[in-house]
Amino acid sequence: MSWRTIVFFLIGLLAWVYQEARPPPPNLCGLSPGGPPVTGPRVKLRDGRHLAYMELGAFKHVAKYKLILVHGFGSCKFETFVSEELLEDMGAYLVTFDRPGYGESDPDPNRTFKSIALDIEELADQLGLGAKFYVVGFSMGGQVVWGCLKYIPERLAGVALLAPAVNYWWPGFPANLSTEAYNEQYLEDRWALRVSHYAPWLTYWWNTQKLFPSFSVASGRPKFSRQDYEILTKLAVTGKQKDQGYPTQQGKFESHYRDMIVGFGKSELDPMDLRNPFADKDGSVHLWQGDKDGLVPVTLQRYIAGKLPWIRYHEVPGAGHLFPLDKHMGEAIFRKLLLGESQPIGDNCVDENGIICRCYSSNIKGSKRRFQFLSEMFRRTIVILLIGILAWAYQEMCPPPPKLCGLSPGGPPVTGPRIKLRDGRYLAYMELGAPKDVATYKTILVHGFGGSKFNTIVSQELLEEMGAYLVTLDRPGYGESDPDPKRTFKSIALDIEELADQLGLGAKFYVVGFSMGGQVVWGCLKYIPQRLAGVALLTPVVNYWWPSFPANLSTEAYYEQYLQDQWALRISHYTPWLTYWWNTQKLFPGNSVASGKPKFSRQDYEIMTKLAETWKQIDKGYATQQGKFESQHRDLIIGFGKSEFDPMDLKNPFADKDGSVHLWQGDEDGLVPVTLQRYIAGKLPWIRYHELAGAGHMFPFDKYMGESIFRKLLIGENQPIAESSSH
Repeated sequence: MSWRTIVFFLIGLLAWVYQEARPPPPNLCGLSPGGPPVTGPRVKLRDGRHLAYMELGAFKHVAKYKLILVHGFGSCKFETFVSEELLEDMGAYLVTFDRPGYGESDPDPNRTFKSIALDIEELADQLGLGAKFYVVGFSMGGQVVWGCLKYIPERLAGVALLAPAVNYWWPGFPANLSTEAYNEQYLEDRWALRVSHYAPWLTYWWNTQKLFPSFSVASGRPKFSRQDYEILTKLAVTGKQKDQGYPTQQGKFESHYRDMIVGFGKSELDPMDLRNPFADKDGSVHLWQGDKDGLVPVTLQRYIAGKLPWIRYHEVPGAGHLFPLDKHMGEAIFRKLLLGESQPIGDNCVDENGIICRCYSSNIKGSKRRFQFLSEMFRRTIVILLIGILAWAYQEMCPPPPKLCGLSPGGPPVTGPRIKLRDGRYLAYMELGAPKDVATYKTILVHGFGGSKFNTIVSQELLEEMGAYLVTLDRPGYGESDPDPKRTFKSIALDIEELADQLGLGAKFYVVGFSMGGQVVWGCLKYIPQRLAGVALLTPVVNYWWPSFPANLSTEAYYEQYLQDQWALRISHYTPWLTYWWNTQKLFPGNSVASGKPKFSRQDYEIMTKLAETWKQIDKGYATQQGKFESQHRDLIIGFGKSEFDPMDLKNPFADKDGSVHLWQGDEDGLVPVTLQRYIAGKLPWIRYHELAGAGHMFPFDKYMGESIFRKLLIGENQPIAESSSH
């Protein structure tokens, strides 16, 4: 077996791994095309995300008690444990909300216990709940409340944790105790939690693959008790009235699976290290647990209560996991939290609602060793070895999220004008030339690979002389324009049309595109031909896989490229999921242009030398400041992938001779083969093809050449421009 065969096999394996392990993007409420609508109130948070909520009970401005309820795994703001009538009777105002990624709340890819605690604090502040408020959390929402006790204890008036999920890897647990509790779970749940803890990148894949059973709760087969099923039967009629798909309507990754990653991963907190937030006895913390709970081990909950003597621990005999959803139990919990208890904690007692509780406050002794038992199993298990390999592959191939301008923490600022597009994205632009309202010609210039709106090819003086108004833009993902993960030739053509409309360029305008921007202009000729007054394609990049190319011609041109570029283009075409990895790994050289070592001609280097002084004034990092994946690598995927159209199938947009299409190409261009450009021009006789003798790829940036191109496009001047051929 040759080394090339091995490399191809590994690339194929990595491509499959990446495709299977990478979760789909969420369907954002009110933003993603075809995504779910926003049907209820939301607050806008500090980082631009939205949090959906619902209000119940007494009027906020007269309520004596103000509470926030945090729902559990797979649920939403509609999960309430107490009736409207009881809340009004107690003078209590209750806010429930969709946790990030659930229901109508925006996902938070960077979610932590701290971030959700700060979300709750901000929700309280925006709704005016005052300096202190109560927090109640059920199951996975109970874990969130532990985070509130750590990060915002000064804002809490009282707390109730209802069967809060435990992380078996919390350091405060004795190894033997957590091991025993862990092994009481279903086998599929043990594996699912292992993956979430040791290989969180594989959480989506593990819970969607069909080879092994996945997490029982996510798949609807939880380890419920008899009482749990009785409660669910009573709730069935009520449940049918609600949309069962609402909690995960934006996708399961940012809801279910993000819960698993955060809740069972390498935790940022250990509840057993917390201090009493109510040392002055101005509030209380209650922890409720059923002793028949099959999802949250009662033994671990007892241990936590023993380590934290200030916790008021209530163990409910015969109760499973869903006991708070029992009407009478839910009411008893709220009464005990808000109105106080009539019996001392530490005894078996019957409260005012007739609920029998067993309460603990004894310290439980045990060694404080870490939860190490799984490591030995990992070493002995072949499947875990495979998971490790897959985890590494996924981590290497998954590009980092973009640093959005003016939005991401520590991201680049917005320094110039932008328009807001139809889907909520922003497009940055720059205006040059004559004033728009008096200009005779209105033109949009589309930059190339690794460029930006600052890469202009004509002077301000010439534009004013010709009466021309020019708009340059940062293509999506470049400069200060928001990325478009769903970018296509059609989407960028529609972006350009929308830019023209919002800037008032009129019914028709000119479009000029250089290199990769030239490919974009082919898209304009296909999707918005009725809006074009004239077109210039300047050494537009070709896709070697366009169907109309003769196989021998495109193959010959392809092999004229650097070997590293041949490989980089293969990857972008056949395994686009590997494009980021290929161009960032160190085993093989990536795309020469992306790495700053392109196949330039002698003329290209002469032009670049002349431009060096001018381009020093432009921040070299500006173009890719949001990240290279959504700029350069997205260009490679779209430009050399399975194209949505073939330029050689296009019809003449100016059959009435009310405009013209020019294609300019240097015959010594080392990046775009002149032979393929000639073939395109031959297939499209309505193209005015200009081939420049001795020119490389960067010829439009020659001052005189750039001016000649604009004069020929806008004014139609006929003086020769060192062309070897034209038609």
